[in-house]
Amino acid sequence: MASLLLIDDHPLVEVALEAALEQAPFPITLRSAASERQARQLLTQPTDIIVLDIGLPDSDGLEILRRLNLHFPHIPVLIYSAQQGNHYLRSAQALGAAGYVVKSQRMEQLLSAILAVLGGKQAFPPAVTAPALPLTSKEQQVLALLANGLSNLQIAERLHISNKTVSTHKKNILEKTGARSVVELADLWKAQQ
Repeated sequence: MASLLLIDDHPLVEVALEAALEQAPFPITLRSAASERQARQLLTQPTDIIVLDIGLPDSDGLEILRRLNLHFPHIPVLIYSAQQGNHYLRSAQALGAAGYVVKSQRMEQLLSAILAVLGGKQAFPPAVTAPALPLTSKEQQVLALLANGLSNLQIAERLHISNKTVSTHKKNILEKTGARSVVELADLWKAQQ
């Protein structure tokens, strides 16, 4: 029998996972926590795998992953998240996650990943290469600087162009990519790296 700790604040995930675990080829007990603090209390009991949502409302899930791997290095952590960006996946890998499953996938995919990790394997999706963005070289420069947190005025000074020209490039980038915010633009840029 294996023991799984789910750290996720959505009660429906627990219900769906519990139903999926009934399909496992061996018994897997499920305990759940909605926060890192609750999880630490449950980790006093034997645990074979942790399934962690990195999109918890009150915490940085990647920071929780780092702390779990620091304090419980013998327990593999499988990320189960709504975050689909390649940079989240790469960050999770770099911080020692044993796998990554996106919540938009079927619950069977999560079960398969759990079984793989319990079997000593990793469970990451194949690397997805993002398509090249249809941007001019100047728009690529502006996008990179926006993704690094620079303001329009700072970008204008750095590229020796007017603030209005930066605004025009930014508007064109948003239109060409379909992004709705600078945060989405930063995600697009990071996926290209």
